[in-house]
Amino acid sequence: MRSYSFLASLLAVGLAVACGGGGGTSYSAPSTGSLTLRFGSDSFPGYDQAVVSLEKVEGSPDGTNWVALGNVQKTCDLMLLQNGNSAVILPAAKVTPGTYKQFRITWATQTYPSSAYYPAYVYPTGSANGQPMTMPTTTIVSGAITVPANGSATAQIMLSGEQAVQYRASTGGTSYTFQASGSFYDLSASALITGQLVYGTTPLAGAEVFAETVDGTGLATLQRRAFTSSTGNFLLEGLPTGSIYFVAALPTGAFNAYPAAAALPVNATTAATYTAKNLSFGAPLAPGSIALTITPGSGGTQGTWGELRQNLSTGGTGSQMLIVQSQTAATSLSQDLVAFAGLAPGLYGITAQRSTAGAAPVQKTGTIVQVSSGGLLTPALSYP
Repeated sequence: MRSYSFLASLLAVGLAVACGGGGGTSYSAPSTGSLTLRFGSDSFPGYDQAVVSLEKVEGSPDGTNWVALGNVQKTCDLMLLQNGNSAVILPAAKVTPGTYKQFRITWATQTYPSSAYYPAYVYPTGSANGQPMTMPTTTIVSGAITVPANGSATAQIMLSGEQAVQYRASTGGTSYTFQASGSFYDLSASALITGQLVYGTTPLAGAEVFAETVDGTGLATLQRRAFTSSTGNFLLEGLPTGSIYFVAALPTGAFNAYPAAAALPVNATTAATYTAKNLSFGAPLAPGSIALTITPGSGGTQGTWGELRQNLSTGGTGSQMLIVQSQTAATSLSQDLVAFAGLAPGLYGITAQRSTAGAAPVQKTGTIVQVSSGGLLTPALSYP
């Protein structure tokens, strides 16, 4: 019935415009609501910039019937939108009241405000040359937000970092493909987690921090990720309330790597800002590395990433097997490669995730390996 009412309101608006006034009949315009859209992104390693251009956003109550919410016409660097820096892309748009369950982003074919650059491009870490990035026509994100009649609501779209940019090699050269999935949340029902990574009094800048949930079997799943600022601070936003979050980090480095650590669990019962506590790190160590191969290579509609997991103390006598590294694979002609560099020596569990056309990923689990200082491990995983 809600979808019917939603669409009936739209029909009433259309009839009023088409028929105009006449005779002695009076007409009261249907009520409207106000919807603000924010746009944010997870971090994802391997890139200094990842620039995309948005054309417009539509909303749907059922995934079938779509209504225009507004033209966005903005160009954004996703690396600047992570770590709590989401931005408004559609301010206070007048919309039909109701519950929206999907938003459809149409990606632009030009940059804004100038069209002098590629509409989407990346700068790989340390590279002085940008590379064009192939974009889909649209991306659909799911969630739920109710816009009240004569009231307002704010939705926050968050892109996932697990398969955001896939590097692909082919017989014709190389390319970068954008295939991020995402979701959206009612901002009034979302929590934030803040904190700081330090060793002694030294801030650990540029380290990646993960917020994870753990299911009844002990399997951890990434919910949000961010790189720390120059002062070691982080802010993980867009976290749905009603979950217990585990915050973990493994600060990597070419010469000094810090053993992974986890904070005390955060029980996000309400839409508030929580602080990750007891997130302290031991002395840095000379790093090792892992080069994970995954066969066969990802197909054109597939995104693949590798994960490293460690058993970390979460306070008292508790511990969890948490994700401490997550990296999108580079796809070659016959296999995928995930390079984990700058790892502190220790035991790591290896997993791979592969998603086809944005569907739920299929996980492959490898063995637990021992990383040593200066060593390089080359494990392999295969999909059927």
